[in-house]
Amino acid sequence: MIGQSRAGLLAGLLISAVSPAYADSDSWYSTEFTAAAGVEYDSNVGVPDLDQNTGASDEALIIELGGKLSVVPMDKLTLRAGYTFDATLYESLDAFSLQTHLATLEGEYDFGGMKAGLLYNQAHARLDGDAYLDYRQISPNVSKLFGDTVFLRAAYLDIEKRFEIATDRDADATGGQLDAFVFLDGSTRYIILGVKRIEEDAVSDEFDQTETALKARYIHRIDLLSRPTKLRLGLEREDKDYQSVTESIGVVRSDEIFKGEARAEIQITEPLSLEFGYAYTDRSSNLPSADVDEHVASARMVAKF
Repeated sequence: MIGQSRAGLLAGLLISAVSPAYADSDSWYSTEFTAAAGVEYDSNVGVPDLDQNTGASDEALIIELGGKLSVVPMDKLTLRAGYTFDATLYESLDAFSLQTHLATLEGEYDFGGMKAGLLYNQAHARLDGDAYLDYRQISPNVSKLFGDTVFLRAAYLDIEKRFEIATDRDADATGGQLDAFVFLDGSTRYIILGVKRIEEDAVSDEFDQTETALKARYIHRIDLLSRPTKLRLGLEREDKDYQSVTESIGVVRSDEIFKGEARAEIQITEPLSLEFGYAYTDRSSNLPSADVDEHVASARMVAKF
């Protein structure tokens, strides 16, 4: 069970989440603030980016704090900025507790029939309180709405990964991504389909890889017991084909990753929602330390203003 100190922290976060927050309604800009706290069960705690897994389960306190700002300084131009802090604090396996800071900047211009934008993401992750990973991504993109039913977005990806504790995994990568939103009933029911391909060049040749990923998500908004509810089902498939022999196994490594998830967000009152989630991940690899499966279940309270 979550210890008393962490339970107290959870209670404090929930109290602060329902406190009044400031937001301006002026039309030329908008703000959104998020505070969330809850608990998570992980059947196989580990660090996939380092091919580490404990084979042991644990409970964790999960926290999210974030804010977004959207500004329209001139007609057809929208600027956005955001920051999110996430933390997963394990009860027993403290060495795997993870904190992530994510900052985003985006600019988008509406040309009428098509929009063009530039997205910048900068993430800093800490493992057991120590610096672990710095991640940067720049994504020029274009998007277009076809009628009222299909929205397409294509992006070029330029990625940089820098590890503090495994510098041989440092890598630069480029690739492309295409997402399609198919609206079945406006924003009430829709499907998201996506494909992504990335070529990654690492410091060590054994980590050079080509990643191909597919995703499908179904979102449905309904009233559940007279409460507005958002349901989400998702499937993802990712193939990683490495380019050189992995020394520890003496052959070229190959990974196949499958993930399925289900999530429900139930609105309790105007700012507050309860969110329940379950995800199953099957990582099949000829590298034994990466050949694992994992069940993750979570429950949290979310406040958005």
